[in-house]
Amino acid sequence: MTTEWDEYRSILNEIEPYQKWAKKQNLKFKKWMTKGKKRPASPYTQDPVLTGKSGLGFGSLEEQYVPEIKEDLDRNIWDENDKLYPEISEKLLRIANDFYDKLDLPAPILDITFTGSEANYNWTDKSDIDLHIVIDYDAVNEDIELVRKYLTEAKTNWNRNHEIEIKDHEVEIYVQNAGEPHHSTGVYSILNDEWEIKPEPANFKVSEDAIQQKANALVDSIKMIERLFEEGKYEEVYGDTDRLRSKLADYRKAGLETGGEYSVENLVFKYLRNEGHLETLSNLKKQAYDEMMSIMESQR
Repeated sequence: MTTEWDEYRSILNEIEPYQKWAKKQNLKFKKWMTKGKKRPASPYTQDPVLTGKSGLGFGSLEEQYVPEIKEDLDRNIWDENDKLYPEISEKLLRIANDFYDKLDLPAPILDITFTGSEANYNWTDKSDIDLHIVIDYDAVNEDIELVRKYLTEAKTNWNRNHEIEIKDHEVEIYVQNAGEPHHSTGVYSILNDEWEIKPEPANFKVSEDAIQQKANALVDSIKMIERLFEEGKYEEVYGDTDRLRSKLADYRKAGLETGGEYSVENLVFKYLRNEGHLETLSNLKKQAYDEMMSIMESQR
């Protein structure tokens, strides 16, 4: 298994455009992939929980809080009946299917959902559209962690190579395991055109799970930029760090303006800062610039 995994990782580390590398990585992956299927557990729970002491570097989160929230859903996204506008639903379904079809995995799509701030009352002008593709990881391979790493690489690469916006909100793809709970107070099934969990303003709460998911996605993006630097792709690193730093600044600003200090956006930003990820991003940009401007002895 180790040899196959190393081969698979080496393919991913090439970081070619999504459409080019997807086929190659799957050919390697499928050679040793085993099939199997279990009845998936419910992937949702309506009871997000804030732990007493956050393991993420956020400090004490002993009390559940209700940040400043909107009085209504984002009406650029949701119609008067709280349904997704058909043109938005169609686009999101196509995006999800295009992404997943290129992975060519044996697990069928169980659902395609819309979740996160834009499916709730804490949305901001800079909130992402969190597009979740729900599958049974065990139907791909019995090694769940291997599947998780594979799909993390795939979605991070896709998000890096695409900047698709719906009504000025960037689309972020996740592949969610149906066998694991996803804590959220707002989940809309795009496949079924109905709410799995309909948000209620009076009961809105932010969970550490929501913060963790956003933080993980951004850390994955930073790690990918680090790999690009190691491969000597300095112009790509410089451009990617610039875009990500700008996105994070807008992300935090929008959170502070609407949810204050305890908004999801600000807590994610504080985690990235406290754990040194923002410093890493800044250093990568500086080092990439220095390498671009340098002339090595061997180049003369």
